[in-house]
Amino acid sequence: MAPYRSSREDRAAPPPPPPGPVADMVQQFADPYAFLRELVQNGMDAGARKIAVRVEALPGACATSVTDDGCGMSREDIEGPLLTLFNSSKEGDATKIGKYGVGFVSVFALQPEQVDVETWRDGKAWLLRLHSDTSYELEDAGPRQGSGTRVTLIQRLDREAFVEHARRAHAALRRWCRHADREITLSIADHEGGSRTGAVRIDAPLSIAAPVSVTAVEEETTVVVGPSAGAQHLAQPRSGDPAAEHGQSFAGFYNRGLTLFETADELFGGLSGVRFKVMSPHLQHTLSRDNVRRDDAFWDAIARVRELVKGPLRRELAARLPQAAAAAAAGGAEGAAAYAAMLEAALSPPTALDPDEIPFPLASPVAGERSRAGLRALAPGRAPLLVARRSDALTAAMARGGLPVVLCNHPATRALLKRCFPAARVEKAHAAYLLVREEREEREELKRARAADAALLQVIADALARARHGVARVSFCQIEGALRQRSGFLLPGSGERAGPEQSCHAAREVVRRAARFPEGHALYLNIESDSVTLARRRAAVDAVTAGNLLARALLVEAKGPLDPEDSDRLLDLSASPPPRAGAARGERAPAGGARPAPRGSPR
Repeated sequence: MAPYRSSREDRAAPPPPPPGPVADMVQQFADPYAFLRELVQNGMDAGARKIAVRVEALPGACATSVTDDGCGMSREDIEGPLLTLFNSSKEGDATKIGKYGVGFVSVFALQPEQVDVETWRDGKAWLLRLHSDTSYELEDAGPRQGSGTRVTLIQRLDREAFVEHARRAHAALRRWCRHADREITLSIADHEGGSRTGAVRIDAPLSIAAPVSVTAVEEETTVVVGPSAGAQHLAQPRSGDPAAEHGQSFAGFYNRGLTLFETADELFGGLSGVRFKVMSPHLQHTLSRDNVRRDDAFWDAIARVRELVKGPLRRELAARLPQAAAAAAAGGAEGAAAYAAMLEAALSPPTALDPDEIPFPLASPVAGERSRAGLRALAPGRAPLLVARRSDALTAAMARGGLPVVLCNHPATRALLKRCFPAARVEKAHAAYLLVREEREEREELKRARAADAALLQVIADALARARHGVARVSFCQIEGALRQRSGFLLPGSGERAGPEQSCHAAREVVRRAARFPEGHALYLNIESDSVTLARRRAAVDAVTAGNLLARALLVEAKGPLDPEDSDRLLDLSASPPPRAGAARGERAPAGGARPAPRGSPR
């Protein structure tokens, strides 16, 4: 059945193909830009190693060409399989993709004014010129070395239409040819717009957008499978990638990398939440070229995908999670995003893992480990799971005490931690714990005010002792973490040096201890609180008044409103005469803090 007519008549405008087999076959292509897939496929079937697509603006027109370095065509090939519908030279050849002899007709889907086919082999070249009315001219193009074919479509397009045409050509190549098993490039020459792009690679490895994936290669079939859960935390998809590939579920079927069928809507049993691709020479497209044939090869591929999801994919996720958690703990936005993606996959079917198997990154290493699994066992009873956005001195102190803090350096990590352990409380480490750092007199600012500070500390110690709330010693400190607004902290300690220079404490325990105001504890004054700052300034003039007022404020802060007896004692102390001159210079204050004077000692 030969639909083309040999003729050289002139035409004023490119009308659509006249009614007949060509027009009927053109209508089968739902995507008019599928002609690019068909021409790339022809080049691949011709053994091409490289295929170059070029879109070039001409005065009032556009030339779109596809050039391959395949075996080329002889005159017999042109006048036989190329110009005859349903006569395919590839029929029965398992190495060829095209089977039906209708693909080349797709070049008329865009209603070009003419289509030029240049082809050369065996030292001879031919030029076939097809017109929109299906007439054609075949000319001897003279001698030419090598082999290959170039198909060029000429269209009448204005500037705006050219820009849209170039965009759609790029999108079509990405849709239909992005996994081709050989080099495919696209270049766009916009002379009128003054822009020209270099050759852009279209082909890319067979892969899926997923936090983790497994690839199985068996004979000539390749299957790639991964979960969709968590993929939203990864880098954005490349421009031009089909939107369907990033759906909740995705299935793609390919032959030698050319797209046969892709869907995010059709669900296959047991594969909800799964993205997969299958490339196999045994898969074939339907006659309409808009789907894959549902034959034995198709259903065998679906069965293999299900096997990979149930076993290898879950094992791969479990194996890679610890590495991802350690990378997230090391810092960096990319590592944190990759871990968050895997974590969500580990909490979602069909790749959900046991919560106790899931490792979490730690803000600071515990016993040398950057991540920990089994957090539920480390937070028994009602103890909260602690989180922090970064590593610092507080998380390091907590880690030294064996207390893990989960590093939540990605916006999704904390919510996913709560999802993993729904019954557990999740609290910020900096709201639940505090690090107390004792101030040393060697600091320059303390040296300059040493006398006044020493007198202030001594007055506070004596005032609390006479109010029957004696402490072992009084020192200045800095606070990191919780309760930074408080002025004083009662911590276990001795009368000389209250343990280490810094210590970590649970905020709830500090508040409960302060309410009891137990004797024998060390009192630390927060140098960043407003009350302590004002008292230190006042102490330079009147240490007695400043110390007694601060002692009263400390008791109110710790115990709430004072009972009448405590209030009367502190008022009596405020009215007492100031200490002798030597005490004002700090002679009575021991190094590192003040201890109360023995009861009954002369004032």
